Amino acid sequence: MKKLHKYIDSNSKEVINFTRRLVEIQTVNPPGRDYDKAVALIEAQCRRFGFSIKKIETPKSIIDGKGVKGGSRRITLIARWNLKRPKTVHLNGHYDVVPATGGWKTDPFKAVIKNGRIYGRGTEDMKGTLAAMLYAAGAIKKYGLKPDVNVELSFVPDEETGGATGAAYSLKKIQRPDFVIGEGYSKDYISNGNKGVLWADVEVSGLPAHASEPHKGINAFEKMVFVAVELMKLKKKIGHRQTRYSVKDKKDRFATFVMGGELSGREKVNIVPDKASFSIDRRILPEESVKDAKREIVMAIEKMKRRDRDLNVKVIFRSEEPPIVSDKSGILSHAMRRAIHEVRGGSTGAALLPGCTDIRFLARRGSQSAGYSVAGAGRHHGDDEFIYVKNLIDTTKIFAGAIMGLK
Repeated sequence: MKKLHKYIDSNSKEVINFTRRLVEIQTVNPPGRDYDKAVALIEAQCRRFGFSIKKIETPKSIIDGKGVKGGSRRITLIARWNLKRPKTVHLNGHYDVVPATGGWKTDPFKAVIKNGRIYGRGTEDMKGTLAAMLYAAGAIKKYGLKPDVNVELSFVPDEETGGATGAAYSLKKIQRPDFVIGEGYSKDYISNGNKGVLWADVEVSGLPAHASEPHKGINAFEKMVFVAVELMKLKKKIGHRQTRYSVKDKKDRFATFVMGGELSGREKVNIVPDKASFSIDRRILPEESVKDAKREIVMAIEKMKRRDRDLNVKVIFRSEEPPIVSDKSGILSHAMRRAIHEVRGGSTGAALLPGCTDIRFLARRGSQSAGYSVAGAGRHHGDDEFIYVKNLIDTTKIFAGAIMGLK
């Protein structure tokens, strides 16, 4: 393995340059800009490594059905190295990024290298990791080694908007792999699962009237405030629940309930608003179920309606993802830990991720899963996002070692 590590070191400039080129393609989602350019760059490198290529396009009917407007065609690129082995490892990465925030010190779409770091939107989430996955598999092949598993990679769109028009569709079209590696923790931790998530919209209707005669209307905003205040009681109850699974940050042990990520209402100052709504983001522990999480929200709303006969409110559940947990003593976890030890030394922990990643779509089908990423400072959706150059190369070695360690 040391010889392979030296080979990766000798080609480190290629990994760095590919990462920079990918970061400078502005695959901002929403709306899903320049996806075709990212796919073309990734495909060209896959072909240089000698991988076979398959493209899966998400149908327009699904895109329209999910309310996605504008942007590029949604293309998943599948690269495969078929060694005719009985088992397959699948490495998954997404090429879309969130919009740049307003406080950057550098141009977020110019990959700047400074003080051993690569700055740019998407470096940490997750174009650096995508590059490490691709070059890990490519290095093994170019060096002349043959792993004991087939190697497959997927490069998907729309992870940043939930994955329904990306991996949720495209990964159903491939045969279930035995092992799947995706984004997760970094350095001395792997992720062995994630919390579930439930997204809902609470919509309140009232009766419009001129603001000079509010008695003639029913103020939907004020009714919405009442609903939100009452739901704070449910939030407090939920916030006491803890998982028994290992977490990296002790605060991630708890179930969560966040209101108001999205707000809407009328846009006229002198009317009694007849529409108001807010969102709910509910993170679900492995010990909980989506069904129960939905039921307790509905029951809380119904209780409010019995107290206030003028309250016209409904809950729309727009997305639901059950939690997943993979065996941290399984073959994949063992291979990842060993590969990390060979590069970094020391021991490696395994913990539940508080957020969802696209590997859930394969883990649910029975694939052993693990998450691991190139390290930065945890600024995934914030200003001055970056990754460490050394860790980019180290993570490439770790992915290569994990692939070679699987049987």
